[in-house]
Amino acid sequence: MYLLDEQLRKNLYPNCTILAEYFEVSRKTIQRDVDYMRDMLGAPIEYHRRKKGFYYRENWTFLPSAFLENNEAEALKATKKVLSRYMGTPYYDEVSRALDKVLQYLPCSFGESDLFSVYSFEQPAEARELSSRFVILEDAIRQKLKVHVVYDAPSSGARTERAIHPYRLHYSHSAQAWYLVAYCELRQGIRTFVVGRIKTLRLLKAHFDIVPDFSLEEYLSKTFDQVVGDAEHEVSIRFSAYQAPWIRERQWHPTQRIEPLDDGGLTIRFRVSGLDAVKRWVMRYGKEAEVLEPQELREMVRNEVREMGVVYGESDRSEV
Repeated sequence: MYLLDEQLRKNLYPNCTILAEYFEVSRKTIQRDVDYMRDMLGAPIEYHRRKKGFYYRENWTFLPSAFLENNEAEALKATKKVLSRYMGTPYYDEVSRALDKVLQYLPCSFGESDLFSVYSFEQPAEARELSSRFVILEDAIRQKLKVHVVYDAPSSGARTERAIHPYRLHYSHSAQAWYLVAYCELRQGIRTFVVGRIKTLRLLKAHFDIVPDFSLEEYLSKTFDQVVGDAEHEVSIRFSAYQAPWIRERQWHPTQRIEPLDDGGLTIRFRVSGLDAVKRWVMRYGKEAEVLEPQELREMVRNEVREMGVVYGESDRSEV
């Protein structure tokens, strides 16, 4: 239909036979498109018997907006506005160009004012500085090439060098950060790396094979806040009646099970291997949360509370 419109505007008198040969389809297919433009879109298309082709009997412009309802056009403009916040992330340039090609044909009547008087969007962390890393990592994932990285470990704060086999780039909405799931030759196992903590990376010539039977979904189901440990644990945490409504509102883990309690509280259970991340999560809720199991996690929280007591106790004494 775009090509037909272009030839009609240039008075080239296209016909079904010529267009069918060009697109390698039947004449009936082209005729259906002509009928659609004329009957559904109101295109002033006529057939010139002497020139044996179609022409516009009056000026008319073919717009993609004819296929869009108002709310669909507004949604496209909203997508463009939200996308601008993610400059530097994977496929930003490609998706942005694709949207621009469509949006340039939308008439001014499709405005943003109505939509953005209803919705607003949070400004995510700046990702522009990560752009070059995404390019290298995407290339490595597609070609199964090893990558040498210098990485700042969040747990120890130590800077290490290692060769990794990148499997998948994964965005966490809860953490608002990009992660790389990869096999680490230094640790001899699958690990999750924060892309923003990769200081330098270099594509190597050596290829790798993905660990047999590796499943990203299964791997992520064992993590908590993108952290994975060495062994899986069945975690059980009791929340007070005060905190329970907020806990019910979200899916904290793919394996979670929530059991209501008689006092209005609840118990949440899930199976993970990253206990340190679970400890940090539980500590957010203070006395409104109690770890029931495993005992190892309960001890981790108890030790943290004890050390906090020492810190705040010393502070209180210094003020006296």
